[in-house]
Amino acid sequence: MHLDVQTLSVVTVFVTALLGALLIFAGLQNRDIRALMWWGPAHLVNATGLGLAILGTSVADFLAIDLASALVLLSYGMIWAGARVFDGRRVRPGRLLLAPAVWLILCRFPAFAASANMRVAVLSTMLATLAAFTADEFWRGRDEPLMSRWPTVIVLLANAAVLLARIPAALLTPILESDKVMSGVSFALLAFGTLLFTVVTAFLLLNMTKERNELKHKIDSLIDPLSGVANRRAFRDGAMRLLGRQAIEQEPLAMLLFDLDWFKDINDRFGHAVGDRVLQVFADSASKTLGADVLFGRIGGEEFAAFLAVGDLDEAFAIADRVRRNFIVAAGRLGDSALKPSVSAGVTLGCNPLLEVDALLAVADRALYRAKAHGRNRVEITALDAEVEHSDVCAHSIVPLLKADRANAAA
Repeated sequence: MHLDVQTLSVVTVFVTALLGALLIFAGLQNRDIRALMWWGPAHLVNATGLGLAILGTSVADFLAIDLASALVLLSYGMIWAGARVFDGRRVRPGRLLLAPAVWLILCRFPAFAASANMRVAVLSTMLATLAAFTADEFWRGRDEPLMSRWPTVIVLLANAAVLLARIPAALLTPILESDKVMSGVSFALLAFGTLLFTVVTAFLLLNMTKERNELKHKIDSLIDPLSGVANRRAFRDGAMRLLGRQAIEQEPLAMLLFDLDWFKDINDRFGHAVGDRVLQVFADSASKTLGADVLFGRIGGEEFAAFLAVGDLDEAFAIADRVRRNFIVAAGRLGDSALKPSVSAGVTLGCNPLLEVDALLAVADRALYRAKAHGRNRVEITALDAEVEHSDVCAHSIVPLLKADRANAAA
């Protein structure tokens, strides 16, 4: 079977340019992901460099060898820069232009320019290095749950390995010095490999941007935009999962319900901008106090809730009170002595996995109502009688406090 190398090379150029235009079009549609506007032009630059290389002896050596290779190096550098932009890191133009500049300088030396084998070895080393740098950039952002990130790293490293494998072949194969290089099987395989790598890489880059958009939309649907914590839907879903795991882990779960005191008066007196700032300060202070692993969210207005595993109700009370006290300290940094926001909390304990989230919230709300009635800026506790009957752990931790709670309510 005869393989038309020239045709395959031309197809590679046109496919690369088409993919570049596709990436640019995607970037124009989604301006939030600026990396696309690096990756798209990178493919166009690469197509230009490959096109000049294919022209070969029909153009000057400077265009066919020096400039063509510099453009390919620049395209790899632009893909590397796009990877940095994709994960929010700075791009330094000097580093981006370093490889093409070094290449053009080396080509001014007659001994280097006359040795095709040496040129291939140096060019392969530079391209492999840039591909490895790009893989490293994507690897550094691996905490973001994008499935396409992993195959992208693998493809880039594979490309770097293939490029490095060309070095011993280039140094040991004298055919590169002849005019038959464009018609040889090795060049055909190289052209096909370039085409395959270009298509796969462009597909993975597009898929990563799609996954990021989907992840962003998912996060936006679960995060309260003002406070930056989970919204009511996300909180309920997370609480249901915790209740499901409780059947296995057998740990008591505490529901902590918080409500900012006199919040309407804060809005009326100081304005909604100050009220929003108070909400943000509380969300930030409570998140830091509870820790990143604790389910915490804004479930409506100035009301927040936390759901976490505890040893007993005493521990739950202590955690809620620590949130209350830390918020007062944090609110003191708002800079207005007339503004003294505080928070009240209601706490309950759930040990039965058959309980519903709304039931626990309702019990915690009764405790919160009592905290408001008793002067605000305090924590109150209560429990479900049914819970005491279903769990010895809950009975042991709740009964003394429950009796005291009822005595306080009767008083």
